[in-house]
Amino acid sequence: MSKIFIASIIFFLLSTVINESTAQTGADDRTGFYAPTDCSFGSSKPVDIVIKMDDAVELKGMVYYPTMDNGEISDQKFPVIIEMTPYPERNGPAPHIAYFNKHGYIFMIIRPRGTGGSEGEVQQFNSRDGLDGKTVAYWAGKQLKGSNGSVGLFGCSYPGATALVTAAVTDKSSPIKAVISACIGLDMQFRQVWSTNGLPNGALAAYAPNANFIMGNYPSINSYWSGFYDSLLAGGKEAYDGYWQDRLPLRWAKNIVENNIPVLLWGGWKDINETGAVQAYAAFQNAVNNIPVYKPMPKNIPVSAKYQLIMGDWGHGQGLEPLIFVQWYDTWIKGLKTGMETTKNPLHIYEIGSERWINTDRYPLVSEYSVYYLNPNQNLSTAKSSIAGTETINWTRPSQKNGKVTFSTSYFKDGITLAGPMSVTLYASSSNTNLELIASLYDVSQTGDSIRINFGAILGSQSELDMSRTWKDKKGNYIWPWPKLDKDIYLIPNQVNRFDISLATRQYAVKPGHKLVLQITTQSPETVCPDNGPVSFTAEPCGLTKPQSETLPGGVYTIYFSRKYPSALNLPLLPYTHFKSVDKSLPSPQQSVTDQRTYTLPVSWK
Repeated sequence: MSKIFIASIIFFLLSTVINESTAQTGADDRTGFYAPTDCSFGSSKPVDIVIKMDDAVELKGMVYYPTMDNGEISDQKFPVIIEMTPYPERNGPAPHIAYFNKHGYIFMIIRPRGTGGSEGEVQQFNSRDGLDGKTVAYWAGKQLKGSNGSVGLFGCSYPGATALVTAAVTDKSSPIKAVISACIGLDMQFRQVWSTNGLPNGALAAYAPNANFIMGNYPSINSYWSGFYDSLLAGGKEAYDGYWQDRLPLRWAKNIVENNIPVLLWGGWKDINETGAVQAYAAFQNAVNNIPVYKPMPKNIPVSAKYQLIMGDWGHGQGLEPLIFVQWYDTWIKGLKTGMETTKNPLHIYEIGSERWINTDRYPLVSEYSVYYLNPNQNLSTAKSSIAGTETINWTRPSQKNGKVTFSTSYFKDGITLAGPMSVTLYASSSNTNLELIASLYDVSQTGDSIRINFGAILGSQSELDMSRTWKDKKGNYIWPWPKLDKDIYLIPNQVNRFDISLATRQYAVKPGHKLVLQITTQSPETVCPDNGPVSFTAEPCGLTKPQSETLPGGVYTIYFSRKYPSALNLPLLPYTHFKSVDKSLPSPQQSVTDQRTYTLPVSWK
């Protein structure tokens, strides 16, 4: 498979894709979905614009206007939706532009600095990009012909990131009235997207070397991404958390709430950034209540309908629904009563396994976790092992000798629901000064059919936890471990240490008669990260930084389990199908590399 093909796939996944026929025919009356009252406009040809920033850098863009039946630009005043995207239009305007025009919104495409012919250097959505977004929003609200003064921000993936940073960096007088940020989150770019808790992953290896194709062959793009990639792999500043504290940090949730800007987050359980969306939702709701954004949401706090999350069963750039987008903007920009503004359950989650949607309010959903301890004979039990045991695993591929070890629960007769973040606590030692552990949780039927629910990874030298940000249940169990990732602290060979691995958060129904299997490996399989050829666009570890390549190879790890070393799996268990389901419907047909109609979407917000 060629690099160009891989880059093409990534480009489509990173682009917002709405079916053109739906956008142009006005077929907005599908059962259950919101039916906008304003859907009579056409879409103009692009009008080129140039906007000067506060430091005199000029950004290029284009504006699309709603048109009348005769094709002329309407003389009405409209709200403006802004998408700050570095991704070029390969086959003409993206269909979602015409869709927003049809429903009475001007649509602006702005190229962030260093991309699409805009001046300046690429920033990768730091506060400089936010200041640019602030200037663009004020210009759109006050100077753009046809603007009624109200602005919305929009985007999936990179454009979703620029929307969040703009909302965080702007001020309380901003014309920005609402944001839709899809396929992205907060504080997960270094923890899940480009690296998995410090370990370079497949998404980085697939994206960074191909950025000049994906984003356009501009000098600034080539310079930034080649320098970024090379420095991260060399163990430079990009390989530690400090570099990321001005790129989507969780603390920005407080800024956005203080600016009173409603945000609809849109994520998928198969995305490379789903945990960032969940973290952002909890942070927004905490900020509304003046609670630190790093904490789990307490029980019984009021929630705000201004901050909502739709989390579906799809991957990066998929499952996007134009009617819900319009409903959000109609609610918060046009001030229409759509039902979104009155919900007391702003968290809309797809439950894998039962194929249902649920509406709820807070995260985490479980306050007291169920602990399953590693035991001899590779069992997981609610009782600590009375007999001390060990398992040995080598730093090698899972397919190789001593490349993996598994532990299994008994079958759950009545089934269970997994609802929230999960974690694994392992007491382990390494024969050298570093360690890499990957934990995967599987749903296994009595016939042996297996589905991977989630996974997580930890690097021994960056495993020290930030306890102010680590989520705990009411018994003190670490349910969302948060490693600092700010420096390497190398291990003492053969010394037992505690390692806490965060497994990606999930809403998952384990059917009656199934069991859970925990698999521990030290490397990703060849199918994900081959020795030669293209890698998968995934958050699984794939490759090493220079310091890691000097300390990981040759390692032999021992995992301990006993009363002294209570290695365990921490699970948010509830009864099977515990939550009430809500109405759902098929999305609109969409142009993508997959069939979007295999997904469903919620159509009720109560």
